[in-house]
Amino acid sequence: MADAHEPSTPQWIADAISAGPGHCLQAGRALSGTAPALLFEAHQWSYDALDGLVDDAAAAYREVGVLPGARAMILMDNRPEFVIALIALTRLGVAVCTPNASWTRHELEPIIDDLAPRWILCDEEHAWAEHRGCSMLPTPTTVARPSTALRGDYPALPTDAEIYLPMSSGTTGRPKGVRHTVGSLVGGVCQIAHHLGLTRADRIQVSVPLCHLYGATMTLAALSVGATVTLFRRFDLDACLDTVEAQGSTVVTLAGPVLHRLAERDDLARRNLKSLRYFMWGGSAIPAAAAESVTATTGVGFLLSYGMTEAVALAFNPVDRPQDWSLRSPGSPTIGTTWRIAGGGSGPGELEVASIGVAAGYATPQPDSPWLSDGWFRTGDIAVIDGEGVEAKLTIVDRAKDMIKVSGFQVSPVEVEQTIAAASGVADCGVFAVPDERRGQSVIAVVVVDPATHRGSSAELEASLRDWAHERLASYKRPTSYLFVDDLPRSPSGKLLRRRLAVACETLTS
Repeated sequence: MADAHEPSTPQWIADAISAGPGHCLQAGRALSGTAPALLFEAHQWSYDALDGLVDDAAAAYREVGVLPGARAMILMDNRPEFVIALIALTRLGVAVCTPNASWTRHELEPIIDDLAPRWILCDEEHAWAEHRGCSMLPTPTTVARPSTALRGDYPALPTDAEIYLPMSSGTTGRPKGVRHTVGSLVGGVCQIAHHLGLTRADRIQVSVPLCHLYGATMTLAALSVGATVTLFRRFDLDACLDTVEAQGSTVVTLAGPVLHRLAERDDLARRNLKSLRYFMWGGSAIPAAAAESVTATTGVGFLLSYGMTEAVALAFNPVDRPQDWSLRSPGSPTIGTTWRIAGGGSGPGELEVASIGVAAGYATPQPDSPWLSDGWFRTGDIAVIDGEGVEAKLTIVDRAKDMIKVSGFQVSPVEVEQTIAAASGVADCGVFAVPDERRGQSVIAVVVVDPATHRGSSAELEASLRDWAHERLASYKRPTSYLFVDDLPRSPSGKLLRRRLAVACETLTS
């Protein structure tokens, strides 16, 4: 089992936290200056230029009355203005809320009401938000350099000051704002930069949404070391591969069903991906067979990690020891992190963590808070810890709330999903439970067909999958029904939105 002591914070991380969120870009500028910081479509900005734009935006926000301690919302898709505003506002001590701009007005209105931001930066599509008590902020790229404003004179921020509110994935209901502090945001960014082994020589692709913690912290981590970030408005696999070849990208983040699409490409072996140090994977269980196929074809391995919106980075495989990378474990505790299993022992049981990257709580009170009185955080994941201390290895079994109980036996949806997804003819698979009068619950498998490996009927594939499951799963774990859909609902990090899947399939199962 892992040590149950409070984690210590290395001095260099403590210094970065004391410097505040502005540390990220300023540290990168000190290293890289005139070198490219951000590339977007046909444009690029050096570190000197990007830092100047952030100063311009911050000065303009001060002039319209933005003060430390307020909340502001950014509601737009991936673009440089998002990056500039995020850094400018956090330098001013403003807590930035980042819901997904692709959500509908029906979804966004209650979130705006819950978070009650004083200010909002958005595109024309979301201008209606001004009528919900928000004052509009100017878009950074349209702000002229103020002639009288003080530049670079930013407030010292307490470590526990609220500074960043990404949204949880909402698998148990409406998405919730997660209250990250100066300490947890900067601490988490330092963890990512450290465990990815990032340096100013790296060229990192960011195509995951900036509104998601994954996209924002990856961007800040890259900027903090003087690396070059290539930002995409949205993910496009062709553009991703073309950019690796054209720019010599060293790190690409992947999530969700993209991996299957990559593995199935006819041109993958002909692509020049030698500049890549690794594919980064986090946020969900990896389809191991697809990852092994990609690595066999390209020679590029997968660096697995584990974190969540409430806790930035909790586990990483060792970036400097590729021979020890695992597709079945997200690795060992990150710097400044300690694990334990609820109730003691090595598991399986619910994983609890203490870490510098753990948020302070939710923006709206919840009836069953995962933040414990002793300072630890309940992850909601069922896990096994093998070994002790910094060399301990973590295995995630499933989500505690997702566990299915069939005839008194616990069934892990992830185990069933991985088993079915490994079968020929399956591109993706999700599992949920329905009530069963005899057995308590029954397992339902929802399958996305892989047209490259199955050209028959759904009935033929179902028969094949039943035989496949019969050989590999105990009788109580086997799906009683198979449903076939075009795609599965997933979060930006690739996590299956199981509750949404069950609701979408309700009419089919009934």
